[in-house]
Amino acid sequence: MIELHHHFKRANGYSELEISQKRSALEDVLVPETLAVHRQRLREAGFSSVDVWFQCFNFASLIAIK
Repeated sequence: MIELHHHFKRANGYSELEISQKRSALEDVLVPETLAVHRQRLREAGFSSVDVWFQCFNFASLIAIK
């Protein structure tokens, strides 16, 4: 997925330096977590029902009800 995204950026005029700088800026900031971790965090915050209502590739939207 990462290489595909970099190819997309190159095709849209981003330089290798720009791609590299953006990747360095985001490393250890946008840390991917599993759905299980998100669900647990929401339950710990007091939500009794947590479900995925939309998922496409590696993106998901959750709905949580107290």
